Amino acid sequence: MIVKKAILTAVALLFSTTALIGQSEEFGTEAEAKAMLERAINLVKSDKIRALDAFTDLEGGFGYKDLYVFCFNKKGILLAHPTNLGMDGREVTDVNGVNVWNLVSSATKGEIKKITYQFARLTTGNEEVHTKTSFVTQVRGLHCGVGFYAK
Repeated sequence: MIVKKAILTAVALLFSTTALIGQSEEFGTEAEAKAMLERAINLVKSDKIRALDAFTDLEGGFGYKDLYVFCFNKKGILLAHPTNLGMDGREVTDVNGVNVWNLVSSATKGEIKKITYQFARLTTGNEEVHTKTSFVTQVRGLHCGVGFYAK
């Protein structure tokens, strides 16, 4: 029953937040992405459960332009994401076959690491591939990040 509810919630979020994010005509900058991750780190340290909910629901400024916070658990499952909640990150590769989870999970506790991969701007519905850079870190057993696209 809990799994069914989580799946239904994820599907509802997929449709509602895709429309919300997809309407953004502005793209976040490197500085805005890093600042959002720093705010996210502070919230996770303060209240991990509230943080995951806020990131997924894009509350409290955690859905700005095309920026959002994503968090994986140590097994690579997305616990916070506006559209792909529950996805197994170990199966995500970019167009060049680079495993994104391996990049994300390479960040150590207390470190903010910059990673780069090739991805479509999914929040716009455009499937053209662009360079995406994410700031990632490990905090309270989570691997969290915020990504932005090169212009």
